[in-house]
Amino acid sequence: MKLENHILIQNTLDGIIPIITSTPAEILCIADSKQRHLKAPILSDEQQYDYYIFNYSTNIVKVLEQLNNIIIYIKDFPKPKHYAKKGISQYDWIQYHRHMYMVSIVSIYDIALILTNGVFRLGIDEKDVSKKTIENNHWVKKYGVSKILHELEKIISNTKISRNQFVHYGNMNNLDELNDFQLICLANKINKSLKYCADTIKEQNQNNIVKLAQTMTKEIILIEEKTIKLLDSLMPIYKFWKLNSKNEKFSSMTLADGHCPSLKKASS
Repeated sequence: MKLENHILIQNTLDGIIPIITSTPAEILCIADSKQRHLKAPILSDEQQYDYYIFNYSTNIVKVLEQLNNIIIYIKDFPKPKHYAKKGISQYDWIQYHRHMYMVSIVSIYDIALILTNGVFRLGIDEKDVSKKTIENNHWVKKYGVSKILHELEKIISNTKISRNQFVHYGNMNNLDELNDFQLICLANKINKSLKYCADTIKEQNQNNIVKLAQTMTKEIILIEEKTIKLLDSLMPIYKFWKLNSKNEKFSSMTLADGHCPSLKKASS
């Protein structure tokens, strides 16, 4: 199953479709998000809940799509001669997209924490959402979601180290799989008299490039599978709140209000 087809996303979409269809097109097309928000219809508490979850769950979908697109970019180097004239080697091309991959993949865990905060309605300010405030939360632990978040973070952890080195210190991540490729590209860039043309470099290193892409693809698949498992674990919590969404006290209700036994009923 693809993440975008998950029942949690589909249910929240069903909840916000009436909002979309009833909002005039000229409002939907306003570029400024603040102006668009001011002119948009006022949402009920239930609609706000669905909108929030749909927004962040589909943000993960969009990141996964971007990651899969990066694999396509890495496997193909269009117009090598054109880029060579601009001083961009195929290694530069791959390294750039690899760094985009690292930044994007780490964001999935951060989005997952925000999504969990929203589904549980923990009320934690987004700027305070972190591993500590979400994974260690009593309710998140009680219903097994903390364990899945930890498993998701573990998959991403190795990439996160390299990503932090790049984002915070500007350290470019060397690709061990393409170490020889890097040297050839660098030498070719410095000394134009070398006989290694861009097409030859590409052909000789294609197998290693494919192996790198395959490794990244496996990581993406693992992350999507774990994210699906996360949404599975959040579904009973979502059902519980939807059952209570018509309650006049819904906006002020929390899991600490003594309604938790309903979770078992909601998950059935």
